Amino acid sequence: MVETTIAVAGLVVAVLAAVLAWSPQRLARRERSIATFLRTRRHVKASRAELTDRCIEQQGQHRADDSLALLTVPGWIPAQPLPLAAVQLTLRDTRPQERLHRARADLLRYWPREAGEGRLETYAAAIEALDKPGVWFNGISYRLLEVTPAPVDRPAAGPGLTFALGHYFDGLDTTEALAYEEALLDLRGARAPLQGPYRRSLGGPFELDGRAALPGVSALTVRDEGNDAFFFLHRREGSVAVAADTTHVAPAGEFQPHVDVLPVWTSDLDLWRTTMREYAEEFLGAPDAAGDGGVTIDYAQDSPYADFERALRDGKVRVRFLGLGLDPLTWKPEICLVCVWDAQAFDTIFASMGQRNEEGVLVVGSRARSGYRGIRFTEENVLGYASHKETLPAGRACLALAWRWRRELGLSRPGH
Repeated sequence: MVETTIAVAGLVVAVLAAVLAWSPQRLARRERSIATFLRTRRHVKASRAELTDRCIEQQGQHRADDSLALLTVPGWIPAQPLPLAAVQLTLRDTRPQERLHRARADLLRYWPREAGEGRLETYAAAIEALDKPGVWFNGISYRLLEVTPAPVDRPAAGPGLTFALGHYFDGLDTTEALAYEEALLDLRGARAPLQGPYRRSLGGPFELDGRAALPGVSALTVRDEGNDAFFFLHRREGSVAVAADTTHVAPAGEFQPHVDVLPVWTSDLDLWRTTMREYAEEFLGAPDAAGDGGVTIDYAQDSPYADFERALRDGKVRVRFLGLGLDPLTWKPEICLVCVWDAQAFDTIFASMGQRNEEGVLVVGSRARSGYRGIRFTEENVLGYASHKETLPAGRACLALAWRWRRELGLSRPGH
């Protein structure tokens, strides 16, 4: 009996010793995983332009229009700027999730360890726990499932886009995570980009069903004075969840309904409505435009949306679809638009426009009689930003296509 007691006591002591020895090791592993995550996040933010350019260079086979910084296939960039009605948008009722679960499982190796044995389960969970930005919410979003290219024999037809519903964190977890993987491999000394195991598991950039491909909508704003034209840009700052410290066209944002209400899912499947809300948010600071509230917008009655709608109806703003492509680093779909405003209408509607917003600084150029004039729409300015590595690929494409089609857009001037 005494021997048994001694043996049990010895076993307990051994177990306790093992636990005590194991705990510091486990804590050290957790701390290393957190340090690696934060270091990689810093590298994503600081080196996004360089990582993107490396990915552009290595994906020439996926660039049907090699003058643009986006990945495309024939039929994604039309032969001319098109009215939005030429792009057919369809919403499916189903919400396919099974491949997203697999994608999250494939990425689990990258996320920091928790206090217990496991890891934080998703990229969004890791960001929220360790590097949460100022602008952060899991809004309902449209997930691109399929693109039907425009027919080559119909230059006035646009592509058809089929969507399901998803959430912003779905895209962060399974698409933006490609930027994290690329940054991590770069820190580890990878000789060539695009070799991460998660990226390879997706099959290719145009196989959209393997990830949550949540499109961004990017609109170049041009203020047309008749004898001269001007445009605006946005310098994104550190408060944004992705692509901080970059330059982009404005307005730009996620393609999503403004509230998670069934009728709005269908009615907000509209590129102009998304663009209007981004104008309200980025140019005018409207509180109900960001997509994280519960107020349903009446676009025909509520300000400033009714003003935008009236300007469109009266021909004071012309909105055109320029094309569709994928970001070469993240494979995120990007829808490119241009909005050409009559200067007087622009100055009236945006009289209270500010230079700063929640996501950064608007590059507004010189002052106009009321508000701001913008950056002069010249070859040097437009193509200068279109070729600058700090400009996001979607913004570069918007600028390059607007300049390509300046005559069709009514922006050709002497010297342009």
